[in-house]
Amino acid sequence: MTGPSHRVLSESEVLSRLKSRRGQPGYLAMFSSWLGGVITDPALMQIPLDDHLVHRGHGVFDTCTLSGGNLYRLGVHMDRLLTSAALARIEHSWTKEDLIQMVMDTASHARVKDGAVRYWLTAGPGGFSPSPQECDEPCFYCVIIDPVPLGGTRSDPMSAGIPEATVLDTPMKPPLLATIKSNNYLLNVLTHMEAVDRGGTFGVLVDDKGYVAESCVLNVTFITKERVLRTPPFDGILLGTTIRRIMDLADSTLVAEGILASVDQSPILASEVTGDAISEMFLCGGDTHLYPVTSWDQVPVGDGRVGPVAKRLIELLEEEAFGTAAGESNDFISVDYPD
Repeated sequence: MTGPSHRVLSESEVLSRLKSRRGQPGYLAMFSSWLGGVITDPALMQIPLDDHLVHRGHGVFDTCTLSGGNLYRLGVHMDRLLTSAALARIEHSWTKEDLIQMVMDTASHARVKDGAVRYWLTAGPGGFSPSPQECDEPCFYCVIIDPVPLGGTRSDPMSAGIPEATVLDTPMKPPLLATIKSNNYLLNVLTHMEAVDRGGTFGVLVDDKGYVAESCVLNVTFITKERVLRTPPFDGILLGTTIRRIMDLADSTLVAEGILASVDQSPILASEVTGDAISEMFLCGGDTHLYPVTSWDQVPVGDGRVGPVAKRLIELLEEEAFGTAAGESNDFISVDYPD
């Protein structure tokens, strides 16, 4: 026996190594209720290892967009976070207003007007058993980061469109986990990875009865040859905030403009939306992300190009979120920045 191969690091060595390895540009600010404030050094943006979010996945999360100094649709996303937390049986005493204030404070100290916002509500730290009874307190974390297109690519698939593939080997989440926006996203990751293996991007899940469900982190939508926007019901899939806004915009604007005839949310058999049955297909999520699908399982969708409905909806979403069109007043929460 020669003793341990690795020595104990000093406090100064740990801080030095954190700064050299975690100096990620674009991580602008983090709030931690555990620490009781906001952190602006990326090297110090840490979560306790024994937080049940980390080792048991007992946590829920949501997102919103920071646009022009306003938190876009934070209220809608926060409602979903609180619903997810209740379903996940995470006990806490924060009100919706308390959580919004913590997000606002984080954005304020980030000192940027545009960014991506992610936040988590967790059972908290306290040990490594499966029981949250060992957790001393729930925790809320929030980060503000530079905007990055959904999927982590710097390209613009919203303009060019994406190929997509049906996922066959990765199972769907059970209905409860599909409904809760939890930190249990392994099946989502495997869905994406299998889709890429099959020549797709995010993946399209079809249930065991042949009905279209959802993508790994996105809702699925079709435009039929009869100019009907069709999307599956939320039974057993995520209650998407973006698809709900798209249905509203489609019904109020695109139907009036004559681009669409109607909007329909009902079960969709995959066999009904192949070949000549549809003119467009797209995936949507993340407030402003709409990905036109130009081919599905290597078969062109429509004429294989981004269609007029997708283009118009992208235009409307971006106009609303980024300030060139007036959304509802409760869609925007203004951030109070320090002088």
